[in-house]
Amino acid sequence: MELATLQKQLSAQLTQMDGAKIVHEMSFCIPVHSFKVTYHPVLKKPMDILMKMMLVSFQTGVFKDGETLADVLLVEPLFINDLLNKMIKTGLVEKDETLQLTAKGEKQLTEGVYEEELDAVSDILQYSPLHESFLKGDMEDVLEFDEFPEELSYAAGIEVGQLDEQQMMDLLTDMQEEDDELKTYVTSIIASEEIQINDVPCLAFILHDTKTDTLFARIFNTLTNEWDPVLEDVLHKNERPTWKEKYMI
Repeated sequence: MELATLQKQLSAQLTQMDGAKIVHEMSFCIPVHSFKVTYHPVLKKPMDILMKMMLVSFQTGVFKDGETLADVLLVEPLFINDLLNKMIKTGLVEKDETLQLTAKGEKQLTEGVYEEELDAVSDILQYSPLHESFLKGDMEDVLEFDEFPEELSYAAGIEVGQLDEQQMMDLLTDMQEEDDELKTYVTSIIASEEIQINDVPCLAFILHDTKTDTLFARIFNTLTNEWDPVLEDVLHKNERPTWKEKYMI
């Protein structure tokens, strides 16, 4: 894709704004770091009747093994033991002299929701130090641009600090597939590894609001494919004091 073509399209869009006139156009790149993040998805689903019956039995009665419970519930021992092993593995039930609910088991029984930790998987997240947050978008589309402008001067040298794990978990949760009854969450991160840094082109337009006689910026981020208020704020803080002298002569 030609960056110049996109710039013309955005320019035409902005000229439709009432009372606004473009006085300067420019482009620059910002660095975006890609991280490979490994985690265990947690599947949440309504608890089935047999599991509820077993948990209530362990909560109110005394059972040493699955066979004893199978006799009481009139269910095949094979089914009881299979589900019991699953409960012990996921930490809902613990076995000492008798089978007892854990705090986790009590909580899930009360909520009526069963949480199952799935096998570890990995996804790619894209972090912008300038935004101090993760950005959504397809980096493969960005790499198809025909040109990459110079990096924004005050974006250079910004180091990636401690990543916000809660932000990572929220973003990964949003990326999970779901249906009406099943929902997959991410509640912990196993590991994160930086794998590459890419330059992301951004298109900036300085506009004059003729109604208020003020100058302001609109910046289009080609990764998110949206206007970027964070970058606009950065440009306002660093450059707006000089705009009237530069562009209003």
